[in-house]
Amino acid sequence: MSRKEDGPRYIFRGDATPFGARIEAVNEKPQYELIKGPPAAALSAVGGWSIATSSGSCCHDSFKWGATVADCKGEWNGGPLFVSTGMASIADVYIKNDPHVFDVRQLRITVVSEDDDPYGQPRIAPTEIVFEGMRLDGQSITVTYDDDLTKFPTFDGFEQEYKTNRSFFDKYQPALKQFPAGVFGAPLPRTAGDYTPVPFVRSVTWNGKTSQGNVLSLKGFGNIHFGEVLLGEYYRRVTMVRLALGCALRASVSLLGTDPSGTWTP
Repeated sequence: MSRKEDGPRYIFRGDATPFGARIEAVNEKPQYELIKGPPAAALSAVGGWSIATSSGSCCHDSFKWGATVADCKGEWNGGPLFVSTGMASIADVYIKNDPHVFDVRQLRITVVSEDDDPYGQPRIAPTEIVFEGMRLDGQSITVTYDDDLTKFPTFDGFEQEYKTNRSFFDKYQPALKQFPAGVFGAPLPRTAGDYTPVPFVRSVTWNGKTSQGNVLSLKGFGNIHFGEVLLGEYYRRVTMVRLALGCALRASVSLLGTDPSGTWTP
């Protein structure tokens, strides 16, 4: 029997990446090198299940990690709803920028996208966030985060709250400082690529001190960014931890990224 496809067709898109890194300089001497990370997962246009695991690896003396999982699913159960799920996890991370060391027992993130309207926006929200056993120079790091991404799973819903709730607007101004000063009631500012960078981590505690925001800075090591999101109308790319290393080793590192979503054909 022939199969007839009427109306818009859903095209799945999504990925999950446990680790990515590149070296830019060593001891102030340019040294451009890509770090071969663990396997990632990605969805085909028709969805399905893509999963990749590894037992861990290392590179030089600066990057080591243990077991990783990258897991993407694109599901349809016969009704109007299409569901994309991206999950990534990594254990026993060790990153050294001599003499400083950042280590993590476990990170895990799961983000789910639900889409049942060819003419609307998908609902995208994290369902699991795990920061476990993070340390810098042997001192514990803890973070606090909110559930705004869950409360407002669509871009329009998030933007409407930003435009109408003064405390919500004020909360996000420090994270949007690269844009011109925000005006209450105006839409979310966007980059040329049509996304808004927002964090879901609100404060970081380390070495007995709590700082507001999602960044921990240490001279001689660099900056650690927690809970970053690139917010768009049809996607939300989440990065659990991003490191911008400086001084002895200049490098960019990403720990756990995922972006489950999709699009519709006419």
